Amino acid sequence: MKITGKKSLSSFIEICLKLLMIIGIIIVLGLPYFLEQYAKWMHPQMQYYPSLAILYVSGIPALIIVYQFIKIFHTLGEDNPFSIQNVKSLKIISICSFIIMLEFIVGIFFITSIFAIVIIGVFAVAWLGGYILSELLKKAITYKEENELTI
Repeated sequence: MKITGKKSLSSFIEICLKLLMIIGIIIVLGLPYFLEQYAKWMHPQMQYYPSLAILYVSGIPALIIVYQFIKIFHTLGEDNPFSIQNVKSLKIISICSFIIMLEFIVGIFFITSIFAIVIIGVFAVAWLGGYILSELLKKAITYKEENELTI
Protein backbone atom coordinates (compact mmCIF):
# COMPACT_ATOMS: atom_id res chain seq x y z
CA MET A 1 0.00 0.00 0.00
CA LYS A 2 1.21 3.48 -0.83
CA ILE A 3 1.97 5.78 2.08
CA THR A 4 1.75 9.14 0.27
CA GLY A 5 -0.05 10.32 -2.83
CA LYS A 6 -3.58 9.78 -4.09
CA LYS A 7 -5.45 6.70 -2.83
CA SER A 8 -2.87 6.05 -0.13
CA LEU A 9 -2.74 5.51 3.60
CA SER A 10 -2.34 9.25 4.18
CA SER A 11 -5.53 9.94 2.20
CA PHE A 12 -7.41 7.38 4.31
CA ILE A 13 -6.10 8.96 7.53
CA GLU A 14 -7.13 12.40 6.24
CA ILE A 15 -10.70 11.13 5.77
CA CYS A 16 -10.67 9.63 9.29
CA LEU A 17 -9.42 12.95 10.70
CA LYS A 18 -12.22 14.82 8.91
CA LEU A 19 -14.76 12.48 10.54
CA LEU A 20 -13.04 13.02 13.90
CA MET A 21 -13.27 16.79 13.33
CA ILE A 22 -17.03 16.56 12.71
CA ILE A 23 -17.50 14.41 15.83
CA GLY A 24 -15.33 16.84 17.82
CA ILE A 25 -17.41 19.83 16.73
CA ILE A 26 -20.61 18.00 17.72
CA ILE A 27 -19.11 17.16 21.13
CA VAL A 28 -17.93 20.74 21.74
CA LEU A 29 -21.32 22.13 20.74
CA GLY A 30 -23.16 19.60 22.92
CA LEU A 31 -20.72 19.78 25.81
CA PRO A 32 -23.15 21.31 28.36
CA TYR A 33 -25.65 18.50 27.76
CA PHE A 34 -23.06 15.71 27.70
CA LEU A 35 -21.35 16.97 30.86
CA GLU A 36 -24.68 17.38 32.65
CA GLN A 37 -25.62 13.78 31.81
CA TYR A 38 -22.19 12.56 32.91
CA ALA A 39 -22.47 14.47 36.18
CA LYS A 40 -25.97 13.15 36.81
CA TRP A 41 -25.22 9.48 36.19
CA MET A 42 -21.53 8.93 36.87
CA HIS A 43 -20.03 11.70 38.98
CA PRO A 44 -22.65 13.70 40.94
CA GLN A 45 -20.12 15.54 43.15
CA MET A 46 -18.32 16.97 40.11
CA GLN A 47 -17.94 20.75 39.95
CA TYR A 48 -19.98 21.41 36.80
CA TYR A 49 -19.03 24.95 35.74
CA PRO A 50 -15.26 24.72 36.30
CA SER A 51 -15.24 21.39 34.47
CA LEU A 52 -17.30 22.85 31.63
CA ALA A 53 -14.95 25.81 31.33
CA ILE A 54 -11.85 23.61 31.26
CA LEU A 55 -13.36 21.28 28.67
CA TYR A 56 -14.45 24.17 26.44
CA VAL A 57 -11.12 25.94 26.67
CA SER A 58 -9.26 22.72 25.90
CA GLY A 59 -11.73 21.48 23.28
CA ILE A 60 -11.10 24.38 20.94
CA PRO A 61 -7.29 23.88 20.80
CA ALA A 62 -7.94 20.14 20.37
CA LEU A 63 -10.07 20.87 17.30
CA ILE A 64 -7.32 23.15 16.00
CA ILE A 65 -4.84 20.28 16.44
CA VAL A 66 -7.07 17.92 14.43
CA TYR A 67 -7.48 20.57 11.71
CA GLN A 68 -3.69 21.04 11.49
CA PHE A 69 -3.25 17.27 11.16
CA ILE A 70 -5.81 17.30 8.33
CA LYS A 71 -3.67 19.92 6.58
CA ILE A 72 -0.50 17.85 7.11
CA PHE A 73 -2.09 14.69 5.76
CA HIS A 74 -3.48 16.65 2.81
CA THR A 75 0.06 17.65 1.82
CA LEU A 76 1.07 13.99 2.19
CA GLY A 77 -1.80 13.07 -0.11
CA GLU A 78 -0.42 15.53 -2.65
CA ASP A 79 2.97 13.81 -2.22
CA ASN A 80 4.54 17.03 -0.88
CA PRO A 81 5.60 16.31 2.72
CA PHE A 82 8.50 18.80 2.78
CA SER A 83 6.56 22.05 2.82
CA ILE A 84 6.79 25.13 4.98
CA GLN A 85 3.05 24.74 5.64
CA ASN A 86 3.76 21.50 7.52
CA VAL A 87 6.34 23.33 9.66
CA LYS A 88 3.72 25.95 10.52
CA SER A 89 1.13 23.26 11.26
CA LEU A 90 3.51 21.42 13.59
CA LYS A 91 4.26 24.67 15.45
CA ILE A 92 0.55 25.37 15.84
CA ILE A 93 0.04 21.80 17.11
CA SER A 94 2.87 22.38 19.58
CA ILE A 95 1.38 25.66 20.84
CA CYS A 96 -2.11 24.14 21.18
CA SER A 97 -0.67 21.15 23.07
CA PHE A 98 1.10 23.56 25.43
CA ILE A 99 -2.16 25.45 26.00
CA ILE A 100 -4.06 22.25 26.78
CA MET A 101 -1.28 21.11 29.13
CA LEU A 102 -1.41 24.43 31.02
CA GLU A 103 -5.20 24.32 31.22
CA PHE A 104 -5.14 20.90 32.83
CA ILE A 105 -2.34 21.93 35.21
CA VAL A 106 -4.63 24.71 36.42
CA GLY A 107 -7.70 22.49 36.14
CA ILE A 108 -6.25 19.70 38.27
CA PHE A 109 -7.54 21.66 41.27
CA PHE A 110 -11.10 21.25 39.92
CA ILE A 111 -10.90 17.91 38.13
CA THR A 112 -9.46 15.51 40.64
CA SER A 113 -8.78 12.55 38.42
CA ILE A 114 -5.82 10.46 37.36
CA PHE A 115 -6.89 11.20 33.79
CA ALA A 116 -5.98 14.87 34.26
CA ILE A 117 -2.43 13.84 35.13
CA VAL A 118 -2.30 11.55 32.10
CA ILE A 119 -3.58 14.37 29.86
CA ILE A 120 -0.91 16.69 31.25
CA GLY A 121 1.78 14.13 30.44
CA VAL A 122 0.46 13.36 26.96
CA PHE A 123 0.20 17.01 25.95
CA ALA A 124 3.61 17.82 27.45
CA VAL A 125 5.11 15.17 25.16
CA ALA A 126 3.01 16.44 22.22
CA TRP A 127 4.15 20.01 22.90
CA LEU A 128 7.84 19.17 22.98
CA GLY A 129 7.59 16.57 20.20
CA GLY A 130 5.68 18.92 17.90
CA TYR A 131 8.19 21.68 18.44
CA ILE A 132 11.19 19.40 17.84
CA LEU A 133 9.58 17.89 14.73
CA SER A 134 8.81 21.33 13.32
CA GLU A 135 12.43 22.39 13.72
CA LEU A 136 13.63 19.10 12.23
CA LEU A 137 11.30 19.48 9.25
CA LYS A 138 12.47 23.06 8.75
CA LYS A 139 16.09 21.85 8.56
CA ALA A 140 15.09 19.06 6.15
CA ILE A 141 13.40 21.60 3.88
CA THR A 142 16.50 23.80 3.98
CA TYR A 143 18.74 20.85 3.04
CA LYS A 144 16.31 19.80 0.28
CA GLU A 145 16.28 23.31 -1.21
CA GLU A 146 20.09 23.53 -1.06
CA ASN A 147 20.34 20.13 -2.73
CA GLU A 148 17.94 21.19 -5.50
CA LEU A 149 19.98 24.34 -6.13
CA THR A 150 23.24 22.41 -6.52
CA ILE A 151 21.80 19.95 -9.02
